[in-house]
Amino acid sequence: MPGWTTWLGLALFALALWWLHHVLGQYRWQDIVVRLRAIPVGAIATAALFAMAGYACLTLYELLGVRFAGAKMPYYKIALISFMAYAVGHNVGLNAVSGGAIRFRAYTGQGLRPKQIATVVAFGSITFALGAAFLLGLSLIANGELSGMLLHLDPRLVIAGGALLLTGVLVYFVLAFMRRESLEIGPFTVPVLRPHVAFAQIGVACADLLCTAAALYVLLPRDSAVGFTAFAGLYLIAMTAGVASSVPGGVGVFESVLFLLLPAVPPDRLLGSLLAYRAIYYLVPFTVALAMLGAHELWVHRGPMERMLRLAHTWLIAVVPQAAAIAVFGAGAVLLFSGATPGFVQQLTMLRHFVPLPVLELSHLLGSAVGVALLVIAHGLYRRLNGAWWLTLWLLGAGIVLSLLKGFDYADALVLSAVAGILVLAHGRFPRRASLLDQRFSARWVAALMVVLATTAWLVVFSFRHVPYANDLWWEFAFKAQAPRSLRASLLAVILAAVYGLWRLLRPAVPLISAPTETDYAQVERILERASDTTANLALLGDKCLLFDDAASAFIMYQISGGSWVAMGDPVGPWEAREPLAWRFVERCDDMAVSPVFYQVTPENLAIYIDLGLRLSKLGEEALVDLEAFSLEGGGARADLRQAHRRAGREGAVFRLVPRAEVGAIMPRLREVSDVWLGDKSGEKGFSLGYFDERYLERFDCAVVEFEQRIVAFANLWRTGDRSELSVDLMRFSAAAPKSVIDFLLIECMLWGKRAGYRRFNLGMAPLSGLEEHPLAPAWHKLGRLVQRYGEDFYHFEGLRKFKEKFEPTWRPRYLAAPGGLSMAGALLDVTNLISGGPRRIATK
Repeated sequence: MPGWTTWLGLALFALALWWLHHVLGQYRWQDIVVRLRAIPVGAIATAALFAMAGYACLTLYELLGVRFAGAKMPYYKIALISFMAYAVGHNVGLNAVSGGAIRFRAYTGQGLRPKQIATVVAFGSITFALGAAFLLGLSLIANGELSGMLLHLDPRLVIAGGALLLTGVLVYFVLAFMRRESLEIGPFTVPVLRPHVAFAQIGVACADLLCTAAALYVLLPRDSAVGFTAFAGLYLIAMTAGVASSVPGGVGVFESVLFLLLPAVPPDRLLGSLLAYRAIYYLVPFTVALAMLGAHELWVHRGPMERMLRLAHTWLIAVVPQAAAIAVFGAGAVLLFSGATPGFVQQLTMLRHFVPLPVLELSHLLGSAVGVALLVIAHGLYRRLNGAWWLTLWLLGAGIVLSLLKGFDYADALVLSAVAGILVLAHGRFPRRASLLDQRFSARWVAALMVVLATTAWLVVFSFRHVPYANDLWWEFAFKAQAPRSLRASLLAVILAAVYGLWRLLRPAVPLISAPTETDYAQVERILERASDTTANLALLGDKCLLFDDAASAFIMYQISGGSWVAMGDPVGPWEAREPLAWRFVERCDDMAVSPVFYQVTPENLAIYIDLGLRLSKLGEEALVDLEAFSLEGGGARADLRQAHRRAGREGAVFRLVPRAEVGAIMPRLREVSDVWLGDKSGEKGFSLGYFDERYLERFDCAVVEFEQRIVAFANLWRTGDRSELSVDLMRFSAAAPKSVIDFLLIECMLWGKRAGYRRFNLGMAPLSGLEEHPLAPAWHKLGRLVQRYGEDFYHFEGLRKFKEKFEPTWRPRYLAAPGGLSMAGALLDVTNLISGGPRRIATK
């Protein structure tokens, strides 16, 4: 469901749209176009220079933030990342989130830690707030009388507000001068702020805001009765309102506030200036950013790249799908807005000699239909769906032809062609084969679509306000009948969007949960033949639900616990099938209003969970023994292993590998050993560990140790189809076994695996192992170290780590991926309940 911020943004946008309609009601659309064309070329060039200076100042925001976070990078890299992040963030809205996502991908590739990246994002937001507060405070105090008149407030109250803003800036400086230690705010540590950094923040922010204000100021009519100092204060008020509205780019809200605060400027001339400003400061930089992405893709396909593009390659790849989705969404909006506004008479007159009227009318209708389709399909591009890529290309091609047929709108055709060109170059970034019909739309995407449709309807009403409405308008067909064409096209767009929404709401629900069948387990075994992680064998335990992709080439195994659906490990299957399947799992969790949790995921797949918007926490490390290098020869730890192995052999221990076909015959003897082993335990565990189940054990080969012709220890053997990994799961022994029987069993399994050609042996995870002890470590790491230190009596954390260290393994981290905040704590509790069997079993452990 949409959050309250989404509804608030929609409400503010609707209010702004109503106000614009009220203010501009007496003007025609042609009047606005005339005013836009009347802006001098010199003013446009000056505004462009101020806009460039503003973006240059934003790179200094970024430079200060990176240095404050304790990282070092060349300035040109920082400038490139800053431009991309701000160009996208200004147009998408919620700059800290949309631009922050780009920064996360870019800076991660440059070696910055997540906390450092969060510091850079927060630093930029604070820098903007400081500059805005400082300049606005000065403007309100210096122009108290004028500001009070424009804001309809008592001048003394306006001056007091300005003083309050300056006081806030002063408090920030006092903290910078007085604080000598890092500040702890929840899981974050704020470094010490030096006074010279605070001064630099104020200077850079003021320069940026003055440049952006000047970019709009030079576009205003020359006879505007407002000086730059007063205008800068009003501009900051409007900008703050636009940012606070959470509407993408503050569209509508920013303009409405300026119309309210600048009554002396004729509304039609002000709107022309605002449209030019939007193009110069928002659309042109965004287009340049897309062109940079297209240039990157072109160089990738041409082979060797220059050094700078090679350095940018690590993060530009990740930005392409999101930027392409935004561009396609914008292309759909262009088609809808073009269909809602009157075309140029000269072009229609020229077209009349070549295009029949029925073709013109049909092209106008179909152009709006294609626009709606692009708005919808852009979400599939955001999810990198290959089917969305193909369909979008066809739609863009149709849109280009229809734009030319309905009014020779070559500007629209050029925009669509540019977007299509970027998509063609970026084809390789859309590999997913998931169904287009199953995609779910986020609340923000639905809100953006509603904003575009509402704006389209308003443009029709505004553009043809002076055309008397009559029912006959709907049936009027003529080359000059532009109002009827726009009415029909807009109505078709709304109907198509409504029909699509109703279809999604009313279509039969897909069953979300079903018990696995023998056919499912047969598919699992087929997929496991190509798996590279032995943990995937837990799917055969029988205690988990299974989610397959459409091709049955990959699966996710999961259980339900509390308010979470907990997936065990990563999606299992081919690399290209994992992320679409993970998205499907998250979407089904959203359908059921539960939290998606992935337990014990590997570093190789972390990018998937970052794309899903999940937060990662380290659970521990698993021990991997290199079987090619493993032997009992040598000194140190190997001498201890050699001694334990020989001792068990001298005492009469014999190792034997029982094929899976023969495991059923020894099952009673295995159960006897298991019952003895469970005698002093609190009971079986589950989920991430196997338990004694005859059908489960009969699916694997079984390694047994015999002593005096009796089985005294056993372990079922996990293996991967590509022979990359070998492991054991259920490992148990009886009281009659020799003292070093576990060492003996594991050593024999490793030696057997080495002879069979397996590359590594997985000894399993050491929980809470490898957590940082640094003072600046995350709070979860500090808590984990505390549990590890004082919980040794309940769970032998250190003892388990030391036992596995004997085999001289390499350690690989495992993570928990879950929603952030309180949901993370709930996910940890739900996972603990799954493994231990519930709160009662946890308490009696």
